[in-house]
Amino acid sequence: MVLAPPMRRAAGVFSAATDAQSQAAEASRWATIPGGVIDGGEIILFAIKPSMWRPALDSAAWIVTSVLLATTLLLTGRSLPGFSLIMTAQSVLFVGFARLAIAIVQWIPTWYVLTNRRLIEIHGVRTPVIHGCPLVDVRNTYLNASAFERLLGLGTITYVCNREGETPRLWESITEGEEVHARIRRAIENALDHFTPEA
Repeated sequence: MVLAPPMRRAAGVFSAATDAQSQAAEASRWATIPGGVIDGGEIILFAIKPSMWRPALDSAAWIVTSVLLATTLLLTGRSLPGFSLIMTAQSVLFVGFARLAIAIVQWIPTWYVLTNRRLIEIHGVRTPVIHGCPLVDVRNTYLNASAFERLLGLGTITYVCNREGETPRLWESITEGEEVHARIRRAIENALDHFTPEA
């Protein structure tokens, strides 16, 4: 009987500390998102990045092609004018792996953000390109996956914004795609429930 109140206080302190750590972790994650993305009163529900596999998937064809071409050149003994056989093969391989480096640089600043009002995509290295679609304007969403994404347990979420001439937008190579898609659908339903059309 005497120990009950202190134990409850300790549990409360531990819970508060855990919540504070969780909020600090989320805040530090969102700190990398460019400023000016969120409007007044808008609340971030989550911010995620494509899987780290995305650069490899984007550049796989380039790497495979460069490896096959370099191997063929070595086997046939052909080289570029002014280059030795080894330098020619290295140059061909460089092209494939340079494409991987570009894909990694493009992946680093890419964010997918869900707020209580919008779906937001952020791309761009020097000057971020931000695309936002109000949740109430989302016409449709669906989840699919390429063969390689299925092997890696990833999924791509496609959504269509109800605007003239708007092309479908992709959130590519998302980890736990089904759960993320379900959260997006819930956010859309909540936004529609509270939507008041302008007179």
